[in-house]
Amino acid sequence: MRAYSRSVSVFVMLTIMVVVSSADAIETGKIRKSPLAGSWYPSDPGELRKMLENYLDRAKLPKIGGKVWAIISPHAGLKWSGQAAAYGFKTIVGRDIDRVVIIGPSHYARYKGICVSHYDFYETPLGLIPVEKDVGTTLLQNKLFVEKSGVEDREHSLEIEIPYLQLLLKEFKIIPLIVGTLDEKDYAEAASAIAPFITEKTLVIASSDFTHYGYRFRYVPFKDNIKANIEKLDKKAVDHILKKDFGGFFKYVEDSDITICGQRPIGVLLKLLSREDEGMLLDYYTSGDLLNDYTSSVSYVSLIFKMPVLEIIKKKRN
Repeated sequence: MRAYSRSVSVFVMLTIMVVVSSADAIETGKIRKSPLAGSWYPSDPGELRKMLENYLDRAKLPKIGGKVWAIISPHAGLKWSGQAAAYGFKTIVGRDIDRVVIIGPSHYARYKGICVSHYDFYETPLGLIPVEKDVGTTLLQNKLFVEKSGVEDREHSLEIEIPYLQLLLKEFKIIPLIVGTLDEKDYAEAASAIAPFITEKTLVIASSDFTHYGYRFRYVPFKDNIKANIEKLDKKAVDHILKKDFGGFFKYVEDSDITICGQRPIGVLLKLLSREDEGMLLDYYTSGDLLNDYTSSVSYVSLIFKMPVLEIIKKKRN
């Protein structure tokens, strides 16, 4: 039986627990209801689980050789980006993770800073996930962090990551962070504020799609060899990320005008990384590849950062 699958009896028990906890939560906390279920991914729990498990089955990982603590994951509808996302999430199968920091871009609201959640729970068809409100309260003491009503309600960049977490992890809480505009100096300050909440049992997700090509996105830097040129655009950005080159990444974004919607969450993650952390690209494709039509295409990247085994041993010895 797959490590991420559950037996029927356990699934029934968990379902009962979810129903009970959901009823309690309705009385005691604010719940962010899913605007995506039934469109961006299946609203039926069984169908959703089956889709996620199929993607995980097809994700063939290389040898990782370390502990993955950060993922760059796409956030389109699951039929588009779910397979790419499966690669990153498969690296946490069997891990003891009790906190997930999800950093996504704001697609619908414009503001300065990073918005923390005013909800107590996020809901998907797989149940409720509690928000660490006390962490948000602490972050709000920093002027970069704000609380704005309505910013989360339509935003898909955080929610689309949660069903995989619900499938693979046991009990965990989330710290949802939605990034607005930031100045260059703000990234290091934001990372310094977030860093104290990253423990050995914490996973960090930077949610981002990559190149959005086509007239629909008002981005048509070339009209020939579109597939190859899109890949060239994306791979140069990925190279800067793998090198943990914050300055080079944002210079490339500015020079190329590449349409990476999660460039700011990626920037925060880059400032969170240590010298020892190593990056790996696990999967890459575009919606154009899926449709064999590149007139309107979005790119999906699954990229991880890991603490190498030798560094883990060193830290434990110290």
